[in-house]
Amino acid sequence: MSRNALGLTVIVPCYNSGSFVREAVESALRQRLSFRGEVVVVDDGSDDPDTLASLDACSALPEVRVVRLGENQGAQAARNAGLDAARYPFVLPLDSDDRLAANPALLATGSYPERAVRLLESAPDLAFVHTYSQMFGTFQGLTISAYPCREELIIRKHHAPMSIVYRRADALAAGGYDPRVRKWQDWSFAIDLLAARHRRGHPNSIACIPGPFHEYRVHARFARLSVAQVDELQAVRLTVEKNLDYFQTILADNRPAAELAGFVCASKPDRLTDLLHMAAVDLDQALTLARGRKATLGSPIDVLGIP
Repeated sequence: MSRNALGLTVIVPCYNSGSFVREAVESALRQRLSFRGEVVVVDDGSDDPDTLASLDACSALPEVRVVRLGENQGAQAARNAGLDAARYPFVLPLDSDDRLAANPALLATGSYPERAVRLLESAPDLAFVHTYSQMFGTFQGLTISAYPCREELIIRKHHAPMSIVYRRADALAAGGYDPRVRKWQDWSFAIDLLAARHRRGHPNSIACIPGPFHEYRVHARFARLSVAQVDELQAVRLTVEKNLDYFQTILADNRPAAELAGFVCASKPDRLTDLLHMAAVDLDQALTLARGRKATLGSPIDVLGIP
């Protein structure tokens, strides 16, 4: 099958996520597409019997392939294995404990991947397309970053969305997912993607299809990467050093990597700032979220442990 044909690969990295992975895969298969699609599940060395049974069940589904790494190498390596295996030029990453929305009313105007690929196909200036994330499980509601992305916000450490749709060629040009990055991986990958496009002279506009078409599971079954104990300044510095030319150009700031990393870290918005960005786009949505979050908006660390 030619990688030049129009189509989408959904990459699902999986490590001991139990039956959640089958839910993720089935949610992807329910997305209506007018072009070819596939789901590549990358088993990152799972040894949990429930997960192994779920992976076997997934491998029997149409348009699903399971790539097995043999030993645990981390989510970034698993995503890279998915990129290598992808047959199509557009990619959507989906965590194995999350889902794509399948609400018929929401999908009446077309599925998120369908609309995203069509936008990317018709607009070379687009770096990627994103949607909002709706939490489910032990907490309900939109994530605090449910507002449209812009390049100038992302470079100042605003949240980069999880399930973006992007061109496989752009990801490969950026070097794929960096295995050294152990937290804030979505942000780091978005920076790598934008920086690589910038170096090749491509504009970096970003499109948003609000939805929310991505469902983020809040649970305590196992620790998500978002709760890992990683020094944020060191993590940011790793990404800044790798893309120093890009940061210096976009920020019009020629300070060395260590100083720029400190600036980027300090630019990260608190929850109230995120809420104000949301309110500028949809005031009713922001008011609903504020009522649901109550007193947790003033701090970048949410006591409820939710994004």
